[in-house]
Amino acid sequence: MKGGIKLKEINSSTLESRIAEGVFFAGEILDLVGPCGGYNIQWALSSGRLAGRSAAEKAKAAHTKKALS
Repeated sequence: MKGGIKLKEINSSTLESRIAEGVFFAGEILDLVGPCGGYNIQWALSSGRLAGRSAAEKAKAAHTKKALS
């Protein structure tokens, strides 16, 4: 199935949107096609972990920056 957020519109190392800063994507919302047989759930879990960690790191950095100013 095709559709979703185009991969060129996100940063592949954080899964953050290149268009809207601070917006992170994971799982089937992305326009990604691959083989079935457990790979979809693996992608959902792995991309969710990456997006979540990236969002947390960004929030922590923003909080630290605000506290120092």
